[in-house]
Amino acid sequence: MLTKMWLKANATYSRYVNNERGAQALEWVALGLVVLAVMGAIASGVGDNTSIGRTIVSKLEEMINKIGGGGGGS
Repeated sequence: MLTKMWLKANATYSRYVNNERGAQALEWVALGLVVLAVMGAIASGVGDNTSIGRTIVSKLEEMINKIGGGGGGS
């Protein structure tokens, strides 16, 4: 009797645990939302003429210059 209960409980548990359909899609949606949030924060900082906006723009310019290999920025 205990064995039957264990097997039934294990089968039910396994069915829910092994069902991972849609998990990857949910991860991509979450990643997209994070990217949008970061872009929104950057846009709001750059849109205003604030010190944080100027700092973000200068750091982005530095990173682009490093990636481009030019390295001859100001």
